[in-house]
Amino acid sequence: MKKVKVVYFKPSGKYYTQEIVEISKELSGYQALHYVLPNYHRIKNMFMYVENGEPEGEEIEPYIVPHLFHPLEPWGE
Repeated sequence: MKKVKVVYFKPSGKYYTQEIVEISKELSGYQALHYVLPNYHRIKNMFMYVENGEPEGEEIEPYIVPHLFHPLEPWGE
């Protein structure tokens, strides 16, 4: 399994929390970013930033290019 670091930010940009999720090594980076990782967006009204979760030098495929997902729901309207 591939480890991916997921960090959540409030819409103001303030750090909220982080976690590690595991995805299949069989996926390409494109499949991971566009089909699998959006399903892990569990705090719907916050930004979700993803990047590789392995220590430097121990990365395994697929390499996850750092990516920012926008909130899925509006923030306190």
